[in-house]
Amino acid sequence: MDAGSSSIRPEDKKRKAQGPPESARPHGAKQGTASARYTLGKARSVDVVGFVEARAFEINALQRSLENARSAGNTRAFQTLPRHLRRRAASHNVKRLPARLREKALAEMKKSAQTSKALAGTDRLTNAQTSSRYKRRRARATREEYELRQAGKRWLETHVWHAKRMRMKELWGTMVAETPNERSHRAAYRAAKEKTYIQDVSYFNTLELTGSEEAIVDVLRPLLPPDGMTILMKPYATGARMAPLTLYRAGMYPLAALGPAMALWQPVSSTEQRKLWLRVHPANANAVKAELEQAVEDRSQLEDQSVRIADITCDLVSFELLGGQSTQLLATVLAQSTDLGACGASVLQLIRALPNPAVLPESVVIALQIHDPRLEFPFKADPAHASLSADEQQRLHEILLRWPVDAAILDRQQPSAGIWDREECAKSLARRQSEQALNQRRKQQLIPGMKLKPDPSIDVAVPLLLVRTGPEAQLGSRTGRMDRQYIDTLAHGWTLVAPRGWGMPLWMALNFAGARAQGLNECHHVGFEAGLPTFPANWPGTSAYNAWDGAAATAAYQKWMRRPPGKRVNYLKFGIESPFYAPFRQLLGLPGMPEAYPRISADGLECRMKRLRKVASKKKEAKANGQTSAGCAVATNTAAEPMDDIWLMTGESSMAAVGSMLSSPRSATHGPTPPAALAEWAAPLLDAARVTDCNSRSNADIAGLLERCLVRVRLLCSGRGVPAANAPICIESTPATEDSEPNNAIGYVMTSSFSLARGCGMAIGACSLRGLFRLWSSAAEPVCAKSPRVTIRSIDGGPSISAALVVLA
Repeated sequence: MDAGSSSIRPEDKKRKAQGPPESARPHGAKQGTASARYTLGKARSVDVVGFVEARAFEINALQRSLENARSAGNTRAFQTLPRHLRRRAASHNVKRLPARLREKALAEMKKSAQTSKALAGTDRLTNAQTSSRYKRRRARATREEYELRQAGKRWLETHVWHAKRMRMKELWGTMVAETPNERSHRAAYRAAKEKTYIQDVSYFNTLELTGSEEAIVDVLRPLLPPDGMTILMKPYATGARMAPLTLYRAGMYPLAALGPAMALWQPVSSTEQRKLWLRVHPANANAVKAELEQAVEDRSQLEDQSVRIADITCDLVSFELLGGQSTQLLATVLAQSTDLGACGASVLQLIRALPNPAVLPESVVIALQIHDPRLEFPFKADPAHASLSADEQQRLHEILLRWPVDAAILDRQQPSAGIWDREECAKSLARRQSEQALNQRRKQQLIPGMKLKPDPSIDVAVPLLLVRTGPEAQLGSRTGRMDRQYIDTLAHGWTLVAPRGWGMPLWMALNFAGARAQGLNECHHVGFEAGLPTFPANWPGTSAYNAWDGAAATAAYQKWMRRPPGKRVNYLKFGIESPFYAPFRQLLGLPGMPEAYPRISADGLECRMKRLRKVASKKKEAKANGQTSAGCAVATNTAAEPMDDIWLMTGESSMAAVGSMLSSPRSATHGPTPPAALAEWAAPLLDAARVTDCNSRSNADIAGLLERCLVRVRLLCSGRGVPAANAPICIESTPATEDSEPNNAIGYVMTSSFSLARGCGMAIGACSLRGLFRLWSSAAEPVCAKSPRVTIRSIDGGPSISAALVVLA
């Protein structure tokens, strides 16, 4: 501090800061000072909320500039896009980016080209090939190339869209989307629970039976159980609902199950000829068609009335939508109906306000006819549920109490119109306007971006069918006792059926409206979370299950063999003789093995050194006996009996019967279990399944059926850990069962994972009826009304897991 500043006294500083006295101030200065003091005092108390709101734009702009500056040095233009909008080779082709990012991407390419030695002195910006698409494909057109790539397999209409975003796999002669390229395990669960989940299920086969109603029923009767003639019930016979069925080989019920199916009658018409659509899974479509053709041939020899069978799979496209917002999304996309006064269109606009499709009756059908969905594209669903007036709420209440039959009829005067008339659908497809014509109409709009209005003179109508799908489609029977706490939104939704040629327009409209597309793996995962068995993965005893599980077992065995011998799991050390598949035939005491399973001997599961010692010893024995060669034994299927000798329990009544059997009190005088006790204990199941009504079976035949019966179960783990697939299900060790065989399996796990809905490990398996009888016999008394507990063994030496057992249909 200098000397001048140090000579000023403190009182002088205070007087200087206060200014001159009031007497020395000019006229009016006193009033100005007072107002200045008031303004200064007001400025010291700032309204923070008002200040920030007034400058919100500047603050947001500052934040955006900071974020842009932070990402400008280490983020490319294509990396700023969300993952689902990124495309391959976007760093080499700016046209793969949105228009707003192309300028930035082009500048980045020029900057990187200046520092590249390979591009120095050239006009090129990348090392990518500069040949045009025409030159690369001038040998043949794109359509011809696609036709060559489809040789031996079928592409769905949405194949190209899926191939860009998902991994494709050839299944059942069709290229099916297996799983998305991005991680979507939890996203699929959230979409199916809260929003909308969509899958292209056009690979399902649809068989059309044409003839009189009596003749069609006679053809289907040998393939159905005695209590499975739901197609004759009034709600299903009128075509208002789709009937769930479980099909068997003709005359072999309850053995030789083929799988679930859904049947839909054409609405009643004045003519005697009717149509029935049979929707089956492609894994058993050939077997079902062969059984139907044989039934038609047998009937034609007795009566003159014939039934024609046609495969119309390629004439239809179908999408499955699940989730709480599926109804609202469909109502948004399909709102442009050609006849708003039709019953189906009015019903759809009323039910759009429902928060959950599970509120509606299951398997109901709605017939619609809409305008070309490309005219109103893109669609955007309203996130909030629609509000209804008092009159609309009253009508909605009446619909929920009594579903209108006319909702499944497009035209009362012509019930066969709409999607049932395939010739008219083909003519409409031929008259459909091309994308170029629609773009020309959009250019002629006065206001750019306005959606096109339908013109009846040039625009064609699209007939549709909406089917309320649910657990019945997975179980193949009517049900009402499933675990509703978890399947309300996970297993309930809609199936949209449309004529061929309209797959991509409808698919794009549904995706842009907010539906999340998923693949086959996610479909199985959502069904597992709902606690439902999936076909064919959870239908043991069927030929489709043998093919599916055999392929999975072969893949698992080959993966195990590719590991070094010292790194493989020694399953025999842990007492697991079948680690790659569930040996249900051995569990039931049946000989043989399906052809699809890998032939693995016990020697093949041992470690390498033990296997080499056995081979050496066998060679010495063969040399001593004069034989030329000897090797490890390979298990072969020497049984000549067919593989259709397993009774898979299905149906709600059978499920309820087994549940009551497990919770029934056990007599204190049972002691050692007599051989006839199983038939006595299973009497409710025999009555519910009406097994005794079939072919007048004797007691010995019924006893043999009970020994071959498999019951599907759901297992909820009580502690930590997730069961492994093909793990044995055993009875828990108790003081009453310690001297028996605690490690003897009563069943096996088929599918297992951590359940996001329940927060614990869960599995779907199958147990033998004899094993459940042993479980019931070993239970401590008094019998608890809760689910019995079992132990799931580990196949790799880990600890066993305790789980609660629940019977599934």
